[in-house]
Amino acid sequence: MVAIVVGMGKEALLVYVDPNPMESKINEFKMLAEVAGYEVRGLVVQRRVPDSRYYVGSGKLGDVKRLIDNSVNYLITYHQLKPNQSFNLSRELRVNVMDRVKLILEIFDKRAGDAEAKLQIKLAELKYSLPLIREYIRLSKKGEQIGFHGLGEYGAETYYKHALRQIASVKRKLNSIKLMRDTHIIKRRDKGIPEVALTGYTMAGKTTLFNRLTGEGKYIDGKAFATLSTYSRLVNFNGKYAVITDTVGFIDDLPPILVESFYSTIREIAYADLILLIIDSSDPVDEVRRKVSSSISILNDIAVPMSKVIPVFNKIDEVKDTDSLISIALEFKLSNPLFISAKTGAGLESLKGRIASELRDYATVRLAVGDLDVVNQLLRHRASIMIINDDSALVNVRKEDLMLLDERGINYRIEG
Repeated sequence: MVAIVVGMGKEALLVYVDPNPMESKINEFKMLAEVAGYEVRGLVVQRRVPDSRYYVGSGKLGDVKRLIDNSVNYLITYHQLKPNQSFNLSRELRVNVMDRVKLILEIFDKRAGDAEAKLQIKLAELKYSLPLIREYIRLSKKGEQIGFHGLGEYGAETYYKHALRQIASVKRKLNSIKLMRDTHIIKRRDKGIPEVALTGYTMAGKTTLFNRLTGEGKYIDGKAFATLSTYSRLVNFNGKYAVITDTVGFIDDLPPILVESFYSTIREIAYADLILLIIDSSDPVDEVRRKVSSSISILNDIAVPMSKVIPVFNKIDEVKDTDSLISIALEFKLSNPLFISAKTGAGLESLKGRIASELRDYATVRLAVGDLDVVNQLLRHRASIMIINDDSALVNVRKEDLMLLDERGINYRIEG
């Protein structure tokens, strides 16, 4: 049985093995560990393909052993570990071994808000544990004593079957939520209410922009994954009303298990009429390029047409020269980029105007309150009342339905 060091705190040694290590990924790795509550005691970088047995090469493994002392009780690797790598490292180092996937899951677990996000995290954690349990059972049958959550072979097999049942149960619950979400999106669209989704790399300032546009006070702490659940609010974009939705941030090398488990949250982006790709302009140019590339890759993975995407360079108040940002937009074929500061409000009016002009399939019209019943009957409830004053109302409709109002002789004025 492997003895695992358990200290009072969470002191970690980070290990990153890659043929072409990137400084930005190293810094992001360290940031994620700190967000998850670990005190980073050291960082080991090895320039090579990960070793099939120990992730690090056998020579570097000796260096790692020397760096681990009584003050380190966790070793965290950048890449997802294969079960045999995890057990081999645990046996050699006698500390808690985990990878960046588990690290991100811990952050998600701490920050999950609604029931859907919690279910998605639970599903990811269960799927993450299955290969480890299978490997433990295999090694146990060979007579190797490696230890896994204090379970024996029989206990591990029982836990494995229980995990499979739980996965099926969680999937059923998530499918039910998905059906409700899809129905809600379809109804909202039929009623003439377009949706604008905020997307982009984590910490790009999506939630700050959401708060600026909606007047909300959603939680912001300047750390990764402050938003895990989607939030939607109705916003007036220069006379045209639309729902704006804040979504979970992207991250480079997003583990497939997380993409799959969070698909129902990310997929809301694909349903949106318009997508704002928020980009952190304050990063170094190469970092901006990396994050834009990663974000576009994820959008492509969920089949988002780039024609619906508006590139929005945020934090422009921290940038002196935008020429390099324009070059990056051209490099990735991102047309007509906008430059804003969600913090100061700079460029917000241009953004609102652009959104209003891009939502061509919808209109917000002003008409007499007395015509509301006729309009509802005429459009078969395919209209949504935004605001009612004493004698007039603002109503959202689909542009294609305006001809029905014209044919019936309904007087209206397009506001947006």
